[in-house]
Amino acid sequence: MRLRLLGLSLCALGLSVLTGVPAGATGSHGSADPVVTNYDSEIRVERDGLLKVSETWKLSNVTGTFTRFVVTREHLPDDIDHVQKIEDLQVKAGGQDKQTEVSTDGDVTSIAVADVSGTTELNFTYTVRGAVAKTLNGTEVQFAPLTGIGLTIQEANIVYSTPEVTHVSCFAGAIDSNTPCTLAQISETAGPTFQQQGLPPGNTVRMTVGFPEGEIAANSIIEYRKTFKRAFSTDAAQLFSALAVLLLGAIALLLLYRVRGRDQIDPRRVVPASLFSLGGDTKITFTPPSDLRPGEVGTLIDERIDPVDVTATIIDLAVRGHITIIEQEHETEYARPDWELRRVSNAPAEELQRYENVLIRAIFGDSDSVLVSELGRQVRANLEQVQDALYDGVVKRGWFKERPDRTRSTWATVGIVTTVLGVVATVALALLSSWGLLGLAITAVGVGLILVGRYMPSKAPAAGRVLGQVAAIRGELLEMDVSELPNDQHAELCSRALPYAVVLGGSDRWIDALVGTDITPGEADEGFPWYRGPSGWHLQYLPDSLRNLTTNLTGALFAR
Repeated sequence: MRLRLLGLSLCALGLSVLTGVPAGATGSHGSADPVVTNYDSEIRVERDGLLKVSETWKLSNVTGTFTRFVVTREHLPDDIDHVQKIEDLQVKAGGQDKQTEVSTDGDVTSIAVADVSGTTELNFTYTVRGAVAKTLNGTEVQFAPLTGIGLTIQEANIVYSTPEVTHVSCFAGAIDSNTPCTLAQISETAGPTFQQQGLPPGNTVRMTVGFPEGEIAANSIIEYRKTFKRAFSTDAAQLFSALAVLLLGAIALLLLYRVRGRDQIDPRRVVPASLFSLGGDTKITFTPPSDLRPGEVGTLIDERIDPVDVTATIIDLAVRGHITIIEQEHETEYARPDWELRRVSNAPAEELQRYENVLIRAIFGDSDSVLVSELGRQVRANLEQVQDALYDGVVKRGWFKERPDRTRSTWATVGIVTTVLGVVATVALALLSSWGLLGLAITAVGVGLILVGRYMPSKAPAAGRVLGQVAAIRGELLEMDVSELPNDQHAELCSRALPYAVVLGGSDRWIDALVGTDITPGEADEGFPWYRGPSGWHLQYLPDSLRNLTTNLTGALFAR
């Protein structure tokens, strides 16, 4: 406010120096400078705090538009403003109403009177609302009717009509000046009287009149400045409310997870199980417990379908004789590798899981072969059906009461809605009040709900025994001495175990075991019934070939 008024004063003085026309008037003529010869004001303070102001301005050599200013906004600490409103304004000259224009810019209200000519007398009457503030010992009027006028005011006289007063003060000069006025007194026969001789252009006269408790009612109009500090106030009420919401929200999220999201099984339980069993003819057979498939194992463990689950399923279908993977000839050493996936016409007569049938249809469509590099958009579009079938399968087995993906989606939606409501509440509370922290607390609870929602799918009791078997199988894949497998079944059994190792870990040692079946090092190998290499291919290339295959399958199936 002070800088704005100082600028206003400087502009007024500069205009006077450069043009000879004061900022308070335009179009003056003659050699004499425009001036306010007298300013006389009577201010009656009503019991309800209203100021009834009657003023007489005697102007000399002022022609054009005369503009006067009143300070109507005072900035206080804690982002508080006291605002005064000018009401019921009337301006007359010679008994005739004058055209006026009232506007408020920042801390100052301006009143412009048009068609002022030469030496004239203007009579202002108006009401001021909001000028009486509460103090420790009563109430107090603070009023500055003379502010920033671009004319010299030769003499100003202000008389208050009031009940009993306790103190008065008056300062003249710059807006923050502590220079006393020419006169400020409490008369025994009249109300407080103030006088200022020779007020230069751009200066201010501000007065204070104090009243004892109960004499004059406070009617301060309080407005709050929109600042970040106020919008997110850390006062006791706002801070404790936000902390309470955060605490209650955290407790609610914890209870929600314990009731709805915690698995109803003991994850440390291990149930004896093996991928291998000894048949009646002393041959070892591959018999996963509960007819588990690699894709189902991966989905059960982390409650979601990952690229590795689908890739392991493709390798498992190949190992079981439904697909043949044929590595293509390399045009150059640096050419991108490619593979042909070929459907086996005389595949074993076994019942495939629904998701396996859907995956085969997604890969091949109406053809019998496809290149990995050409799987394309059609396969990716159908992968959602594969995922649906796999999720439905684990629910059908009784491992989950509801599809994990739908559980996550439901709670993610609730969390997003809560977060959005929290953001909207934060903006609204910050703009309209000082309770922005409460909105942030609600937003934080919503974000927490999104995070907790990822862990809300819970395994049903029926999954407990299967997970215990999976734990035993993982230990077998990681620790079993592969050399103990019969030589005549070594390649077959290691191939069958490989897809499970891709999901559960230890795939490198099972690939190395397959490489170890090479009985003619140095000579080209055709590969296995489920995987064939190009001409000149050796089993020693199998680790790199399968690693590249996995990478390219993942990219073809899941890249967007």
